[in-house]
Amino acid sequence: MASNNNEHFNRILTALKNGSILIKEKRNGENYSRLFYLNENEDFISYYQPENVFAQAHRYYIKDIDEVHIGFYSLTFDGILRHKNAHLAGENLAFTILHNNYRNELHLMADDRRTRNVWVSGLKHLIDTQAQKRQRNLIRDTNWILSHVRFEDKDKSNTLNKAECKKFLAYSLNVELSEDSFEKNFQKVNKNGDGNLTPNEFIDFFHILTRRKDLYEIMQKYVKNGDDQSIETICMTTNELLHFLQTVQNQKLLNYPSKQSKDNFTVQSIMTRKQVQELINEYEPNIELQKKSLLSLDGFRNLLSSDDFCIMQPWCSRRTYQDMTRPLSDYFINASHNTYLFDNHGNDKNNPEVYNQALRAGCRVIEIDCYDGHDGQPVVKHEYSSVKAYPFESVIHFIEPNLFKTSPYPVILSIENHCSIKQQKEIARILKEILGNRLITEPPLSKSSWMLPSPENLKHKVLIRSIKSSVPIKDSKLLKKNEKFDNPIVNNGISDLFIYLENVPFRDYNYTKDHYMCLQLPSLSEKEFKQTSHSDPLGLIKQTRKCLLRIHSDNSNNPNPIDPWNFGIQIVAVNYQNNDSSMELCHGKFLDNGKCGYILKPNYLMHSDKAKFNPLDYLIKSSNKISKNILEYPQRLIITIISGQFLYRSNRNKNDISNPYVVVSTHGIVCDKQVQKTKFIQNNGLNPLWNETFEFEISFPQMCLICFDVYDYDIYSHDDHLAYFCLPLTTIQTGYRHIYLRTKDRDSTYSSLFVHVVIENT
Repeated sequence: MASNNNEHFNRILTALKNGSILIKEKRNGENYSRLFYLNENEDFISYYQPENVFAQAHRYYIKDIDEVHIGFYSLTFDGILRHKNAHLAGENLAFTILHNNYRNELHLMADDRRTRNVWVSGLKHLIDTQAQKRQRNLIRDTNWILSHVRFEDKDKSNTLNKAECKKFLAYSLNVELSEDSFEKNFQKVNKNGDGNLTPNEFIDFFHILTRRKDLYEIMQKYVKNGDDQSIETICMTTNELLHFLQTVQNQKLLNYPSKQSKDNFTVQSIMTRKQVQELINEYEPNIELQKKSLLSLDGFRNLLSSDDFCIMQPWCSRRTYQDMTRPLSDYFINASHNTYLFDNHGNDKNNPEVYNQALRAGCRVIEIDCYDGHDGQPVVKHEYSSVKAYPFESVIHFIEPNLFKTSPYPVILSIENHCSIKQQKEIARILKEILGNRLITEPPLSKSSWMLPSPENLKHKVLIRSIKSSVPIKDSKLLKKNEKFDNPIVNNGISDLFIYLENVPFRDYNYTKDHYMCLQLPSLSEKEFKQTSHSDPLGLIKQTRKCLLRIHSDNSNNPNPIDPWNFGIQIVAVNYQNNDSSMELCHGKFLDNGKCGYILKPNYLMHSDKAKFNPLDYLIKSSNKISKNILEYPQRLIITIISGQFLYRSNRNKNDISNPYVVVSTHGIVCDKQVQKTKFIQNNGLNPLWNETFEFEISFPQMCLICFDVYDYDIYSHDDHLAYFCLPLTTIQTGYRHIYLRTKDRDSTYSSLFVHVVIENT
């Protein structure tokens, strides 16, 4: 069966390499036909330019392609249809390629349905294959390695001389070797000594450079006579590996009853040699060593760099494991602000695809600003910028397929309504027609109820957040002086859409306990939060027991989400387009619980009356002994930053090589805020070694996030932020772990840190 499947895709990929005439559609309605093709090494698609066009054809690298959609999926095709530049019958010929982390789109039309399907099938196969690659695959990917030979081989000799190899090291691997080290390794692989490396010699050269001496030293500790074994021959037996996994790693294994489902698994302890042999069979590349039940250094690297053995407990990130039957107010909720903007405020760049990007990232609250359109139909735009307006109906059509792809739990559409009554009716019609029975239009509970429904009760449902009022806003006595709110929803046909989350002004606890119901959602600014959290901290926490509270920034900068979370505020609305520390923390927070967008609060925030928890009581270490009513168990976190692998430059156009250092920080209750950093390693982004150990005393582990940030030291200017990873302390696996880093704009990378983790109860 597998053989037949491979033959099928080989035929498809051959067809793509031969090329097809495809029509490229542009947003402005222009189009042109080109002969598109997949290059011979299957790492990008491109097209042949006409002879009279001197611009270089664009390359769309497979590693940068996120998804392929068939039909008139994109708003570009939607606009073409609306302007009658295409016919609905053409939907069977259309497909869209989303790339560059969903920032860009390529819209294509084939001549016939079969050609379209061949391209879509082939590209999806290549994307799936690429998605399974990790750093360990990259190191053994001959095509990837040889692509650098072709790129650096300027004289087309099919060899690389010393100068070309040094350029490869500097520009591709981000490392500068000492002259002695370079010569030693170069001469080791240059068999005839002519100063030029053949492709096979270059592969050997690359493998020597990427050999993990840090892992070799670990293996020496846990194998018999380890000091006598060389880096080339060292191996672990099944008994040695079993001992290592049990005593050093405290490792658990995921058992999948079906290979078809990655969500369905059980967590098992490692108890038997049979389990260890299965790991050797999976990760040891040498078949002969597999038969002898031995794990080489390459196999050891493959094992420790696999997803199940990385720093985050895989059962925390891959499925929902927390109690989802509590009221909505008992959860922190992944929320966005100004969702439709791609860049920071002041820029005129936007793309409705960012709604889907946020949903795919687990966001459960997205904001849609609605204004009157010129043709009687509401549009989505940003009031204070020149971003393009998109039809509201097109946006809802566009996001509907992605609402529950990542998470089955409820989505909150925050409708910032600036429309006339007539176009408000259109908003209601559109939502009802497109969302159907997924749209909540009736409360399952009576309005007198003091408790919100649970995420479990609202699975696959859409809730609307907006203002609901029977009087004009300017006459409402609820509003404070100079407080701005959107146009009220007053028409009976629309008001029933806004059942649960009515947008109301923020008030102090004494007012809200008598006047607000659980179905109302107060929103407060950063300034209001800071004032209230200091003047009435317990009252602020009490408000979050009944109602959802939302905090938003006073400007285009993101609020620091840690402080609101410490007071139990569920919805911290962040600008996803900002590349800042707040987004890093949000990404880390919501990796947990299967990335479903809902994180259960600690008991002391859910039951504040009993716990009497006040974050202001814990501003410094030992300032106040933790109350017995607060169920927290302090821990000591000991982290050794051992090494880094394949660290990227912040700017590929820069000539200098990175001088990386690592900042480790803890974030949570104020007394747990700590920062420590390593020294910088000069001119080595390929395999820097630190071996520096840090200790962190954590009083409130349930609220603590750990951030790993890699910077490039620069003596002349500010240090560039290269990459990061953030996760909750409660999800960390102890032992030797890899951390796969993300760039500052949250793109995934092959870059990693290698660390050792110990967690002790104190």
